[in-house]
Amino acid sequence: MFHFSYTYSDHATYLQDFATALGVKIEKNTLWLPAATGAGYVKMVQLANGLQVLINECIINTDVHIFRELSAMQSYTLRFDQVKNMKNLILNMGEDLLEEKNEFYSGAFLTNSLSSFGYTTNAGTEDRCVNIYFTEEWFNKYSGVKSTDTFFTKYFSKKSPAFNFEVLNIEYRELMEEIFTLKEDHPIYKTVLQNRVMLLLEKFLRNLYIRMSGATSGLPIDESEIKRMMQVESMLVQDLSIAPSIMELARIAMMSETKLKNVFKNVYGLSLYEYYQKNRMLVARQLLINRKYSVKETGLKLGFKNLSNFTIAYKKAFNMLPSNV
Repeated sequence: MFHFSYTYSDHATYLQDFATALGVKIEKNTLWLPAATGAGYVKMVQLANGLQVLINECIINTDVHIFRELSAMQSYTLRFDQVKNMKNLILNMGEDLLEEKNEFYSGAFLTNSLSSFGYTTNAGTEDRCVNIYFTEEWFNKYSGVKSTDTFFTKYFSKKSPAFNFEVLNIEYRELMEEIFTLKEDHPIYKTVLQNRVMLLLEKFLRNLYIRMSGATSGLPIDESEIKRMMQVESMLVQDLSIAPSIMELARIAMMSETKLKNVFKNVYGLSLYEYYQKNRMLVARQLLINRKYSVKETGLKLGFKNLSNFTIAYKKAFNMLPSNV
């Protein structure tokens, strides 16, 4: 097992300490994992507005335990993770312990440096992550939140929770996909990246405000139901060429088909079919942008037997024909 323990200061320092622990060098702010540990990269980008972002796409070849000691300096990390092939994930947030055994995990969580944080996961885990670092001073300067706003001033005080979590819905997935497919040689790479990162941050904080202020609408959902919805969501996006049946998804969720439909829409904001179809179209757009497949090949790859149906669905999603991408 690979162990790495550190005290947080910022992403640049973290990346350097991580590279030292792995025995590798950083090239152009990018760390490439050595074969013994895994495959893939961890990249740090300093944005013009002062934010630091870690972006990684990797597969780990060994069990990993990473632990962040608590710090005297107030700062925050907001992580967005899409994980596959996870047999067991253990998260430590201060005195709290969370264990996940779902093979697929898609979630966002905010941690506070005044509490320790760590995680342990298994070899074979695949992770795509966007990790945003900001200080209390940065938040006060750039968020636009007034000092009289009692919710945020209380939340971002030393008494704020160490951990806050929510599932990744289609809006998060779309923003993350744009970040991972954005090429560094793009003429306005950092401008586009900063925009998408700020949208991720804005969406999380907006949802946090709604959730913590009690202004949320819809049926109350307990933690076990959220975990089951994450399993359902992973099944929906696992193979976008064929949609799993409602009966199969209800069995996985251990609830009636009617309750599944209601709870899923409450958690992800879309019906099961709408969510499946929107993810399908996002993948279609990416395949077409990469020029790896023709319009016909893309439609067939995503389960459309009739090209005209694919064209109609694509135009409905993006207000343009797939042939014009």
